[in-house]
Amino acid sequence: MRALDPQVRRRTLLQGTALAAMAWVARPVLRRAQAQQAVAAITAKAVDRAPADPDDPIWPGMVGTPIPLNPQNRALPRLTEAGASSVDLKAVYDADRISILIEWPDAHKDADLGTVMQYRDGVAVMFPEDPAVGATSILMGIRGRAVVIYHWKADWQFAQLHDVDEAYPNMYADWYQGSGVEAGEISEATDYLSAGRPEFLTAAAVDNDLADPRAQASIGPVQKMRAEGFGTIEPNDVQDAQGVGAWEDGAWRIVISMPRKQTNFTWEEGSPLPVALAVWDGSRNERNGQKAFSEWQEMSLGAVEALP
Repeated sequence: MRALDPQVRRRTLLQGTALAAMAWVARPVLRRAQAQQAVAAITAKAVDRAPADPDDPIWPGMVGTPIPLNPQNRALPRLTEAGASSVDLKAVYDADRISILIEWPDAHKDADLGTVMQYRDGVAVMFPEDPAVGATSILMGIRGRAVVIYHWKADWQFAQLHDVDEAYPNMYADWYQGSGVEAGEISEATDYLSAGRPEFLTAAAVDNDLADPRAQASIGPVQKMRAEGFGTIEPNDVQDAQGVGAWEDGAWRIVISMPRKQTNFTWEEGSPLPVALAVWDGSRNERNGQKAFSEWQEMSLGAVEALP
């Protein structure tokens, strides 16, 4: 065998050392990637009545499934660390509805959005709009393969009318033009929409639910959405969600309840369906794409049917 030229041999050794070093550095990244691919088998239990209240006595008797969460680090704006690292999930179903209880520790109840730079806590459940068309992206779906999202928002439950005057109770104003209230009174958002000039609240006047407390009161704290990728999320035409949240002793317990019969499919017993979760921690300035999220998980109503 012909001996290698000394310079070639030295170059080869350096390249091998560099590759080994890169592999060593990449090991934690690979471990994180593998952790993000973990799939939990979630089995919903059949009950006579699927509750929409986290304090319902049915929940303590149910076994939870831990679901790991990751900081949203795939698309801008990315997070390197998220407030929630995991949630505990319990699921039940009856003849018509599925109810999911999601629990996680959170030291702060972020619901009052009366001032700038305050963000709410929230949690969402996502699944394919039509499982028959095939798999879709965890990043809120893709064109032609939409996802359905049920999103619980803390402020929609606890602070629909929380405004600047609630944040600063001693504030005073001479007159709010177009509000419809008398001089010297502090107006609420609903005043512009009911007694004043709604165009002063432009977003609410064009039926943006995120800006209209009347719509929030009508929908409730859980809003049904759909998306076909980034920037496409919008309210669903039919709002059929139920559920509420409770914060106690530094932890959230949220129930999201939805009908088994969706627009394009029905959740059947024994058939697994991919679901994913997202959690927002308002005290850490998490909002929009900045959140903790899970990979697709496998959820079935009752035991999965064995293949023939």
